[in-house]
This record gives sequence, structure tokens and C-alpha cells, in this order.
Amino acid sequence: MRTLFAVLLALFVTGLVSAAAAEAGTADDRRAIAQAKEWFDKASKYSSERKDDLAIAAYSKALELYPRFVEAYTGRGSALVRTGRTEQALDDFNRAIALDGKNASAHNNRGMVLFNRGAYDRAAEDFTNALKVDHDNPVYHANRAGAYLKLEQFEKAVVDYSDAIAGDPKRGDSYAGRGAAYYAMGRTPAALADFDKACSLGSEAGCKSLKNLSEKKY
Repeated sequence: MRTLFAVLLALFVTGLVSAAAAEAGTADDRRAIAQAKEWFDKASKYSSERKDDLAIAAYSKALELYPRFVEAYTGRGSALVRTGRTEQALDDFNRAIALDGKNASAHNNRGMVLFNRGAYDRAAEDFTNALKVDHDNPVYHANRAGAYLKLEQFEKAVVDYSDAIAGDPKRGDSYAGRGAAYYAMGRTPAALADFDKACSLGSEAGCKSLKNLSEKKY
């Protein structure tokens, strides 16, 4: 069950750069970090406008100036994914995680790349690591639920989809995913109710599943 890659970046950059500046030993170091922040801000603006090539170039400039800029790796990785350069994106997420193993956004985004490659077990591990940092994030719960669904760990999928729904009750695809898990477990009435709810919230997957299940006349 795929979710939109529009993953939450959670960019707490001001504090990170301020801390780095405090540790920098020379005026040149502080200047480079400040300039990196300026390029990062430009990149973030380009990224929000989906001007991904410009964003990638600006993130790269920020990283030239400050190679330990975790959020710049994460941001550039997301832009690379949107342009289809997933191998390079994976490298950036790996670098971000190597620098900060508690960066939830980097774990989640790497998990999505792995999920789309069919590495569902490794994706689930990344989503779990993201949730260790950001426990209640409905996107991370939905993403891990999708991995569990692919791994046929249906009870776990139901739990995560339920947590995703609790955090974002208007997320139709979470109802559709939970319905799929219920159906796989033989809980057809519960599946039908979830598909109906998903469809009412505009989920194409939910509407399709509802139609297919209704036509079977369970």
C-alpha cells in the first residue's frame, strides 16, 4: 500500500546551525555555516515550489560549505527522489543517518525508497526508527503499516493503521489499508466498513476495494 512520498521533513535548522556556529573555532567557519544556512533556505523554497533541479543545486552548495548539514542531505534526498534519482537519494539519506541516527525524517524517507524497491522488512525497520523519535506521527505509522501489509503481518498492520487514523482521522488511505488487512484476516464486515469510510474520504483505493468487495456479495 503506497503512500505519498510527501514526507514530513521536520527541519529544525535554526537550532542545528546555531549549535554548529557555537562550536566553530574561527570566523571563517562561522561565515561558512551562515552561508550554508542561506543556501539551505533557498533550496527549501525551491523544493516547496517543486523546482527540484534548482533545489538540488542549492542543497549541494549548502553541503559544500557545511558538509555536516544533516537536513540539507535529507532535503536534497527528497528532491532527488522526485526527479527519479533514487540511488543518489539513498546515498543522501544514508549520510544523514550516519551523522544523526535519530533523524526521523531521514529514516522515514529512506524507508520509502526501500519500500518502493520491495525491501519491505528493511523499510519497516526504518519506519520503526522514525517512530522512536516521533512517536505519534500518523505518516510514519501509515508507512510502517503498509510495509507490514506487504509482509503479511496483518495484525501489526491493523495496529499501525489504527494509530495513523487516530492521529489523522481524515486520512482515507489509512482506512483503505486497514480494510485490506482486515480482509486478509477474514474480517470482511470490518473491511467493508473501512473501505466505505475510505471512499467517503476520497481514497481511490478505498472506493475500488469497496466496489470489488460489494460485487462479491460476501
